[in-house]
Amino acid sequence: MRGRMVLRTIRLGDWDPALPQAIVLALVFLGGALGGHLYAAGCGEETWAALGQYLKDYCRLYDTGGLEASMASCVVMYFGYASLAFLLGFSAAGVALIPVLSGAFGFFTMYTVSCFVRCFGRAGAVLALGALIVRLVFTLPCFLVLAGAAWPLSMELFSLSFGGGKRSSPVLYGSRYFLLFVLCAAILVLGVFCERLLTPLLFRAALGMLD
Repeated sequence: MRGRMVLRTIRLGDWDPALPQAIVLALVFLGGALGGHLYAAGCGEETWAALGQYLKDYCRLYDTGGLEASMASCVVMYFGYASLAFLLGFSAAGVALIPVLSGAFGFFTMYTVSCFVRCFGRAGAVLALGALIVRLVFTLPCFLVLAGAAWPLSMELFSLSFGGGKRSSPVLYGSRYFLLFVLCAAILVLGVFCERLLTPLLFRAALGMLD
């Protein structure tokens, strides 16, 4: 009996309160991805004709080496969502904006995939994979970790600001929150270099399937 109590204490002590928030945000991401797919499916033929021509021109320029992502654009793509999630942890508005950010991340990711598939068929899925896989491997986990840590802090700020005086203790940002950001920043820097080295190779390999 005593052994069971010790095990329960260990499990409760190891429980990370940010985990449920990260799971909810992951579900919101999936909901946004579904919305992106449905939105892409509902676009009219004129929109798809223009978009299809744009993607074909993009692929042709990329294949000839005339179009590659700059370092600045890679930094924005990699750090954008994660940095916003981290900063929203210092604002009561993050209660609403962090889930919106997660949904937007999923929406635009799946919308991009759906556009490639709609324009190029099955080969479009491989093109989308070549274009996005490296980025998602680095950005999605970092975003969910930071957003999962920022959301409860933002909830505390919201409760402090609009709780009608029921809370008086300040919101504490421990060193763990800042260490998470530093760790994720280091991972994202590595991701930027992998993006510039690997994504052109993967995307051009996928373009070979269109020939």
